[in-house]
Amino acid sequence: MGLFKRKVIDERVQNTQNKIYREIYYIVSVICFISLIAKTVIYGRGVEHVATELVILAACGIYYSFRGMYSGVLSEEVEIHDANSKYRFSTKTIFLGILCGVVIALAMGLNSAINYADNNTQALEYFFMVFFISLIIYAPFLAVVLYTSHQSAIKKSKQINDKMLEDDEDKW
Repeated sequence: MGLFKRKVIDERVQNTQNKIYREIYYIVSVICFISLIAKTVIYGRGVEHVATELVILAACGIYYSFRGMYSGVLSEEVEIHDANSKYRFSTKTIFLGILCGVVIALAMGLNSAINYADNNTQALEYFFMVFFISLIIYAPFLAVVLYTSHQSAIKKSKQINDKMLEDDEDKW
């Protein structure tokens, strides 16, 4: 008798719980990001002071992506986003890769200008040289990596979603 007992779930309660969990995720992410900035300002450069925050932020994003992909929700989420948004999710992913490349290039250019230049003219020369070379390397690389990984995750999510639908049809 216990095998066939169905658990009754109130969708309103479950949706409210999901909303609360989503808010908690955003709060934790913001706290980690503020802590990361504060520690960088207080302790200066060095990953050793902000490693915990970086691990938390990266692990949350990676977990969400894999969980969405292997539950088949990611492809549905992207379809809903694309239907409701002016810009496609894949376009935003490419722009995110380019933006990350610009941020990395700026950081590397500033680092070179501050740490290796002897005067202001040399600092400008080092900044622009390192910035543009880093930009040429990192922006396209990150855009391609993010785009291809996102597209493969969507493809895998669609496969899993289709398999789940086939399994449901077979049960009927």
